[in-house]
Amino acid sequence: MRDFLFFPLAAALASTFIFVAVNPFAARLPTGAVSGGGRNALDVTVQGDELNRFVLGELSGLNIDLMHPDGGKAFLRIDRQSTAKYEDPRLGPHLVLAEDLEFALESRPIEVVIEARSVGDFPASQFEVNYFAKMESESGWQRFTLTREFQPYTLTFYTPKRGSEEGYDFVGIRPVAPDKHRVMDVRSVEIRSAGKKGIPPLTERNELVP
Repeated sequence: MRDFLFFPLAAALASTFIFVAVNPFAARLPTGAVSGGGRNALDVTVQGDELNRFVLGELSGLNIDLMHPDGGKAFLRIDRQSTAKYEDPRLGPHLVLAEDLEFALESRPIEVVIEARSVGDFPASQFEVNYFAKMESESGWQRFTLTREFQPYTLTFYTPKRGSEEGYDFVGIRPVAPDKHRVMDVRSVEIRSAGKKGIPPLTERNELVP
């Protein structure tokens, strides 16, 4: 083949391979911090493909997978080994809440509603949730009992004032794994205001007073 034909054809073929590999028209799963993004920042639900925003964390012995059942809603599967022990929710599966949510939810009673279930041959009978605003202000790990069907579970917390700098809040979720490993599914996480801004009650770990 003559050079004046070969090089243009080779360039076109290479461009085609690159286009197919990059596939700019393919659907991209959402990643990064959870933001209001045009929604009501006082009531945001993470569900479907947006569950891909969950961050695994840096600790070994944990695994997360976004599942897409045929004809059903996507859900997140969390598998925790009993050896994965940690207190900071940022080390395990967690959501990062962007600055706009932190600003909207500061100094408020809030509710975090998790729709979850136990699943598999090693189902988790319980799971824990922690709303982490800063080192000195977090809900701590609150425990709930799971069933084999999806059910809503509600963590209540009174968020602190942000302070002088913007930052991130975090919602950590983990199955309780007393031995071997335990598995759970999460179908949605709703973070919503439960009242007006005010002065947090003086209770241990700043929980919302019933």
